[in-house]
Amino acid sequence: MTLQDYFDNLSSKVKPEDLEGIDTKINFDLKGEKVSLQVKDNKITVNQGEEAPDAEVNITAKAEDLLAIIKGDTNPMMAMMMGKLKISNPAAMMKYAKILGLM
Repeated sequence: MTLQDYFDNLSSKVKPEDLEGIDTKINFDLKGEKVSLQVKDNKITVNQGEEAPDAEVNITAKAEDLLAIIKGDTNPMMAMMMGKLKISNPAAMMKYAKILGLM
C-alpha cells in the first residue's frame, strides 16, 4: 500500500454512519505534498495538492513515516515523541484517528 492508495480509498473504507455529526477539515503536510480532508454530511472528500482553510487539525510528517503509522508498523504516540509526527491539535485528532485508520 502507498499513501496514494490510502487517500484514494479512504472515502470508500469509512462507513458513513461513523462520520455522523462530524464536520471538520484536516490538513496533511507530507514534506512537500499537501493533502486535505473534509468531513461533512457523512462523507470524506480528499483534496490532493491543497490545504483546507480553517482546518481543525494540521498534521506534518514525512510520507514514509505517515505510511508506517497507517500500516501499523509505527506507534503514533512514539512517532510524536520522536518528532516524526506533528499534530497541531492532538485532542481533536484523537476523535478522528480511529475512523481514519491512524490508530
